[in-house]
Amino acid sequence: MNKTLLATTVVATMTCGAALAQSGVTLYGNVDASLVTATGIGTTSDHRSSFGEGNWAPSVWGVKGSEDLGGGMHANFRLEGGFSSANGAIANGGTTGVFSRQANVGLDGAFGSVAAGLNQSPFISAYTSTLGLAGQNFYVPALLLHRDGSVLNSSLATVPAYTGGADGDPSLGTTGGFFIPNSVTYSLPTEGMGGVNGSLMYAFGGTPGDSASNRFMAANVGYAAGDLNIVAAASKRDAQYQQYLVGGSIPMGLFKIAANYVHFKPELGNSSNTWTVGAQMKALPNTNVGLNYARNDSTGHPSIINLSAVYSLSRTTNLYAAFNRGTDAAPSSYSGWVDGSANAALAQSGSSNALILGLQKGF
Repeated sequence: MNKTLLATTVVATMTCGAALAQSGVTLYGNVDASLVTATGIGTTSDHRSSFGEGNWAPSVWGVKGSEDLGGGMHANFRLEGGFSSANGAIANGGTTGVFSRQANVGLDGAFGSVAAGLNQSPFISAYTSTLGLAGQNFYVPALLLHRDGSVLNSSLATVPAYTGGADGDPSLGTTGGFFIPNSVTYSLPTEGMGGVNGSLMYAFGGTPGDSASNRFMAANVGYAAGDLNIVAAASKRDAQYQQYLVGGSIPMGLFKIAANYVHFKPELGNSSNTWTVGAQMKALPNTNVGLNYARNDSTGHPSIINLSAVYSLSRTTNLYAAFNRGTDAAPSSYSGWVDGSANAALAQSGSSNALILGLQKGF
């Protein structure tokens, strides 16, 4: 899926010179575009057809590299930016920078790995590992189903207890923030742990003059063996919210069954709980199908049901289709959430449906 480039091919455009000559650099990415027809648009529940992007997998491009330091230790870096396939604008991230998803440097070895910079939250990593087959059109809105607390989003209500500071508005990265700036992450080694895995993150808040304000912490721990996965996770943003997750997936014949439970506790307002169950199976040699359902117990009991199918044209190219039904204004597609964030008149209200047909190409 990736196109590997020797660093010597880019030395002319970089100033590190001979230091990079022994490193491997990989250019990678994904482009996703779709057609979306949706109902329940605005206060009059209109019908709308539109161009969608990122509904299966986010459109991204990135560069990553690793240098062998000897003794089993490596130095690593990753720079990854999200963009909209609709217009090329920066998108899909917790920051407004070019590398809006990841920008970090680190080391790995027998001790595990450490990465410092802009990193993905261990909470989000745990959540996405406990779903049936589902594209981004499902899991992004599913994380927005927290209604009764102070952390809400895109025309639904209030947001932060703290203003200012990097990622100070948690609605920019949904409940836990997908990508956390000013962070340091440690992960257990992948070898010799008997399937046990885990990560721990600490992030400085980025609030000028106050190192304690807006701090973020997250962790996960789990066990994985083949398609069997069991995981627990937690995250906390100072003076805003705490959340906890348990979940997993297990193979059962032709199916893989998945489920998770998230408890969300805001600093202000009532706690809420979200349950998600899902499944996936291979229907044909090149076709996989999945079903997921999420329900939140806060006001209105918003829920989302998602049916997805993906047909692989090649190792890096997929056609996909998805149907989402949301209740109580839960966005029924990623594009619907993006449109509603940009223009309140395009937000979905009440019960809404979305049918999505798309093409995803990796490189």
